Formats: sequence, C-alpha cells, structure tokens
Amino acid sequence: MKIRKILAAAAAMTILVSGCGGSGMDTAEIEALLSKAKTTMATVESMAAEMTMEMDMGMNGETIETTTLAKIRSQQNPLKMAMDMSMVMSDGTEVDQMQMYAAEEDGHLHTYMSTADTWYAETLELGELSQYNAEENMDLYLDNITDVTSGGQEEINGAKATKITGVITGDAMEEAIAGSGLTASAQSMGISEEMMADLYDELGDLPVSLWIDAEGYVLKYELDMTEMMQKVMNESMKAMGASEEDLLVEIEKTAITMVCSDFNEVEEIVIPEAAMRVPMGEHVHAE
Repeated sequence: MKIRKILAAAAAMTILVSGCGGSGMDTAEIEALLSKAKTTMATVESMAAEMTMEMDMGMNGETIETTTLAKIRSQQNPLKMAMDMSMVMSDGTEVDQMQMYAAEEDGHLHTYMSTADTWYAETLELGELSQYNAEENMDLYLDNITDVTSGGQEEINGAKATKITGVITGDAMEEAIAGSGLTASAQSMGISEEMMADLYDELGDLPVSLWIDAEGYVLKYELDMTEMMQKVMNESMKAMGASEEDLLVEIEKTAITMVCSDFNEVEEIVIPEAAMRVPMGEHVHAE
C-alpha cells in the first residue's frame, strides 16, 4: 500500500510533465533548415497540437505507467487556448479528465477549467501554461538547440519531415524544463527554488528532437526528461519524509511529445458561456 501511494504521488506530477532513414545532411544544411524553421514559425498565429506525456516508473518489481493526453488549439497575440486533457493508467483506467480554456487579458491569463461537472475560474501569470503553448516552446528550442545532427526523414501526419536532434543547455535548459511544467510540479511536491538550482547544476544537457518539413513548419518535438525526473523524484520523496527504502523509485521513462498541425487554420476560440459566468477565484457546479 505504501509503495502504491508513493507511485501515485509521482504519477500526479505528470499532470502539472516511426522509423528513420540515413542522415544525408551536413551541419550547414541542418543550420539552414533550423533558420528556415525560425522564419516560418514566426508567421504562425494559430495552430493545433496533440501532446503526450509518458511516465514509466517502478519500485521493488512493481511498475506503473501513466500517459497524459492533451488536444490543444491556440491563437497568439493575444493568447487564447482551448484544451481537452485526460490521464490514462497502464491498465486503461482513466484517472482524470478535464476541459480548459484560457484567454490573455491585461497581461494575465483568465482560465476556465471544467472537471467533474464543475467549472473553475482562476487568473494565472502568462507563463504558467507554457507547457501547453507549443509555439512558444518551439521558439525556445529553435533559438537554443546545439550539437545538432540529422536523423533522416520521417512521416508525421502524412507529411515528410526531417528529424533534427540536439541538446538544450544552460539558462535555456532551465527555461525549457520550467516550460514543461516539471518545475511547478516539483515545487508543489516540496522542492524549493534552491533545491531546483542544485538539481540544474547536477543535470547534464536536455535532449530535444524536432521534426521540420520542407516549408519550415515544426510538425513535432520531443523532450527526454527521464534523468531530470529521477532527480526530482528523489528530492520530492525526501521532502515528503520518505525512508531510504521509499527512495528506490526508478524513473524508467519521462517523455513529452507534441505533434502540431493546422498552422494558421484554427477557427476563433470561443469560451463557453457557462464558464464565463463563473467569477474569478470561484467555482460553479454545472447545471
């Protein structure tokens, strides 16, 4: 029972985290493709995305796998988002399901979340939903990816895209990890800013992969956060008063994948009237 409680606590943190051909591209060609992607993505004012967050972890021979799925539509300047999210356990059990809308106003985000037949309204800072803002994350990765190599071409949603693999380092790595939602999750589990700073010092580079089509659109990106999550898990368990035995939680996989589409083709996002009627900071049971 104790093991299950620890694994369940770890799984909760994820709500807050095809074959390829040969390379055939030299460094100059890769840099040219990345530059084209920066130019193309700068023209994107709306898009759709499907995010998958996978976490596999185990302890004493028991393994738990969780997959969090989110279907997202977003518009920029000002930011507007609509999202449907669900979390599924390895046995197919759906742990949580929610619908969320967000709209930028006066430098903040007004958010409306529906779960268990109840609407919740809350005001957030602009960066607090950055893990769901694929366009914002792409800008960070395109500007800061280093040590790049080409993994050949793959097909993403019926379109050919070149896979570019590299790493994010330094301050950009910290921003990318914060943007993934991992930092906020760690802090909610008792990890202080000072402890997170120490973890950043211990961590190596953050692996990232981008799939870019011929026009420069980023059709997919993926982060491998397994090493970072293992360190966060260890510190979180200590903060919760876990014993040395309890700290033997192995993070086998933590990956965030975002598949993007409908560039500049998303229809106007409309927040439901039932949500708009809820005062900020309150909740109302749906009729």
